[in-house]
Amino acid sequence: MQGTVKLPSVPRRVVTLDLASLENLHALNVPVVGVPSTNVDMLPEHLKQYAGDEFAKVGSLFEPEIETIKSLKPDLIIVGGRSSRQCESLSEIAPTIDLSTSTTGFIPSVVGNLLTLGAIFEKEREASRLTRDLLNDVRMLQSKAGEQGSGLLLFSVGEKVIAQQPATRFGIVYELVGIAPAVTAEDAEPTGERRGREQQAKRNVDDAAARERLAKILRREPAWMFAIDRNSAFGERANASEVLSTVPAIAESEAWKNGKVVYLSGTGWYLIGGGVLQLQQTIDQVNNAFDENGS
Repeated sequence: MQGTVKLPSVPRRVVTLDLASLENLHALNVPVVGVPSTNVDMLPEHLKQYAGDEFAKVGSLFEPEIETIKSLKPDLIIVGGRSSRQCESLSEIAPTIDLSTSTTGFIPSVVGNLLTLGAIFEKEREASRLTRDLLNDVRMLQSKAGEQGSGLLLFSVGEKVIAQQPATRFGIVYELVGIAPAVTAEDAEPTGERRGREQQAKRNVDDAAARERLAKILRREPAWMFAIDRNSAFGERANASEVLSTVPAIAESEAWKNGKVVYLSGTGWYLIGGGVLQLQQTIDQVNNAFDENGS
């Protein structure tokens, strides 16, 4: 959160430019008047209603439509993640709070955001219940994950597959699941290669160095692999299974042969991130995978 915001009363006209916050508001049954412009096919079922015309579209996840937001006369604007850079400019319109999550202490930041919303909208009891349930489920999953061996999180975009480090944008999955990462700090991509890697992947550039790094990690034989696919977030494919199957180091790994690959929601992790409902869905999905094919 950026600074301190004083609110004279419970906000009634809420605008959010952050999908995680929208999901948390939805879970708390807090109405909103303005939401990001998002294709209905990119939203999970429980958020599809917000693509309807009854909710004003206030810009992309990156850029707000200032005049539209002004016309809504909001008494609270919420930003987070991609839109957090707009916090200062939007605060000139109405009180604005930043509910971004942290990559170092992800779960505490999610809990903090839920409790903050509960306090703002006089939904303390509901927020406490949601956080209690989330923390209980995280503890149970992490207890189970402690017996599963190591895990490797993969992010795919186009035809490229990138191993993810803990305490990064997607590496927070390690924290949520509680599985020991198969990666180390030495496995990180050099900064120059990391910059613009999505654009490079879209052009189908063969990155031999990246593949060798991935092969090195997979030689440690992580017991589980978790995959997040950017393309699936935009409905371009169901998941990364076909892409992963073309990478020899993945196809030859024991985790792949044993079916210990969990395809996490591209929409949930690429677009939403710290929403309590999508986190619960991930917990359930990984729990079921451990139960069905665990060691």
